[in-house]
Amino acid sequence: MSGEETRELHVWDFDGTLVNTPVPDTGRAQYERETGHPWPHRGWWGRAESLEPPLTWEPGPAMRDFVLLANRPNVRRVMMTGRRSKLAPRVMSILGEFGVFVDEAVFNSSGHDTFTYKCGELGRMIRRAGSSLERVRIWEDRAPHARGFDKFVRETFPELEVEVTIVQPSIEG
Repeated sequence: MSGEETRELHVWDFDGTLVNTPVPDTGRAQYERETGHPWPHRGWWGRAESLEPPLTWEPGPAMRDFVLLANRPNVRRVMMTGRRSKLAPRVMSILGEFGVFVDEAVFNSSGHDTFTYKCGELGRMIRRAGSSLERVRIWEDRAPHARGFDKFVRETFPELEVEVTIVQPSIEG
């Protein structure tokens, strides 16, 4: 957005929401199937390799909403992920493969757990939007996070309309 008042803030999670990326169990199995070698790392979400071929990804359950809302005026579009900032080039490249371009991409470099970090960032973005902001919409696949974001925004910014979409399939844990 350039020079327009932000009336709506749309915040999209990455993994399992905008893009169905491999999760550890299926991703490790796919890696081994494709390479003939077991996954060579202990971790998953912090590894760039979890977002690189031979692994594959596809549009996530919120992609349709993103496309439908892409040209709405006075909307600030933000992709906010729990992935670390060192993975920004891969995440942005994958989003670009699907024609997803956002006004801001936010990565977790806070050292906090994902929920705490995302609430802090939501507060920052809402304050930054200023008094013209009327509505906050959030898309998230982790049901406890989605419910927590709804509560956080309603309690912290009661003047705003809030709509949180728990995309399906969702994660309860």
